[in-house]
Amino acid sequence: MSIDEVVVLTGAAGRIGRAIAPLLTRPDRELRLLDTAPVPDMPPGATLVEASIEDADALARAFAGATAVIHLAGLSSERPWADLLRVNIDGTHTLLEAARAAGVERVLLASSIHSVGFEPVERAARDDVLPPRPDTYYGVSKAAMEALGSLYADRFGMSIVSARICTFQERPGDGRAAAQWLSPGDMARLVEASLTFAGGGHHIVWGVSANAPAWFSLAAGRAIGYEPQDDAVQERTRDTGSRPPAPDPTGRPLGGAFTDDEHPVGGTW
Repeated sequence: MSIDEVVVLTGAAGRIGRAIAPLLTRPDRELRLLDTAPVPDMPPGATLVEASIEDADALARAFAGATAVIHLAGLSSERPWADLLRVNIDGTHTLLEAARAAGVERVLLASSIHSVGFEPVERAARDDVLPPRPDTYYGVSKAAMEALGSLYADRFGMSIVSARICTFQERPGDGRAAAQWLSPGDMARLVEASLTFAGGGHHIVWGVSANAPAWFSLAAGRAIGYEPQDDAVQERTRDTGSRPPAPDPTGRPLGGAFTDDEHPVGGTW
């Protein structure tokens, strides 16, 4: 069978990358897994590209002939400003510039709920996209990622989805973790939606499953064809034999512990 598309997945050795790579394999798709570390349990047919998102020349080689990039690489929690600037912001700029130069048409950027971490939970149910309100330097780096995505979509005609990933876990937890759960299956469905959406432009969507607490509007995701199928409440009920209590949306904002004094801005945690 001929290859119809070439998809590069950065951060492939990370927690999300390892979980979704096997779900993205297709007979007509070449899947390139990019990371600085080895990727355990390589999916059949996938190829490993050992490279950093800070290396423009390596990205140019990795993106040659690519039709899409799924960008998961980066620092995944709070760090000193200089580290987040170098990896998450400058690294994303290097990646987008390499993608543009290579003629890549579609990009999914792994943003985060922490780009709006100081918003009250209740506002996440709104259909309109929340403007940035980061809870940490990490959240700022994700807001900057979204801004870069918007620029490259508008200036260069690329189709870019910024996914505000919530709580990604193999299995859902209780309380807030259940309301914010993103399953591996739904993350893969979000990737597939970004690969097939024909509308172009920049779209910010919640990276979250169809959880019964319904804290998050799914309208923006559905507008690009993302239809989540998993529900933390159903999964927890199946796991435990009883329906978990509904989490209280009041109290801490969307960023949860990222907004408290025990998690200082610019720390390493």
